[in-house]
Amino acid sequence: MNTNELKQWLSRRRSSRVLDRIRDHLIHVNSCITKSKDFYVFWKEKDETAAKNMFEIIYQEERTADGVEAEIVSMLTEGETPDYVRSDLMSFVRTADKAAGSAKRGVKNLLLLINREFPEGINKLIGSIFDMLVEEMEGFIKVFDSMFKVEHSELLEIITKVDKIESAIDIKYGELKYEIAFSTESVPAGSLIILDHAIKDLEEASDLIEDCADMVRSIVLL
Repeated sequence: MNTNELKQWLSRRRSSRVLDRIRDHLIHVNSCITKSKDFYVFWKEKDETAAKNMFEIIYQEERTADGVEAEIVSMLTEGETPDYVRSDLMSFVRTADKAAGSAKRGVKNLLLLINREFPEGINKLIGSIFDMLVEEMEGFIKVFDSMFKVEHSELLEIITKVDKIESAIDIKYGELKYEIAFSTESVPAGSLIILDHAIKDLEEASDLIEDCADMVRSIVLL
C-alpha cells in the first residue's frame, strides 16, 4: 500500500468518520480483553455470581463490537472507497473483532470450571497470561493511536513490544500445557481438557492482537 495515498484518504471527512468508528470498535475489543482479567479475579476467588456478571458484561461488549464491525463494513462498501483501503481496513477490523470473540470464549470455558480446584502453579500461570494479554492490548491501542502521529522508530518500538508480549504468552501457554499434562493433583481429565481449550482461546486472542499490530506495520511503515 502507498502510505501517502492512505494518508490522503484518511484526511477526508468520510474516511475520518471510518477511522473514528474503528477506534470505537477497538474500545469494545479492549473492554472484552481487560474485563476478562477482572473475571479471572472473581474466578480464582470462586465468586460465582460476580464471575457470571462479569461474563455477561464481556458478552455484551463483544456483541456491541460485532455491531460496530458491521457498521464499519457498511461504511467501507458505500461510496467510492478505494479497493486498497477497503480491503486492508476490513481485514484489520475483522481480525480485531475475532480477538474479542476468542477472549469471550476463553472466559466462557473458564466459567464452566469455577467450582473446580486447580494447583496453585496452574492458577499463577493463568493469572500471568491474563496480565500479559491486557498489557498486549494496551500496547496495541497505543499502536493504533500512534499510526500517523509519531516517528516510525517510535511506532516500531511499540509494535515490537506487542510482539514480545505475544511471544511471552506463547511460552506461558506451553508451560501451562506441561502443568496440565503432568499435574499430580486430583483434577478430573475433563476439567483439564476444558481448561486447555480456555487458555488456547486466550492465546488465540493474543495472536490476533499481534496480527493487528503487524497490519499497522504494513500499512504505515512499508
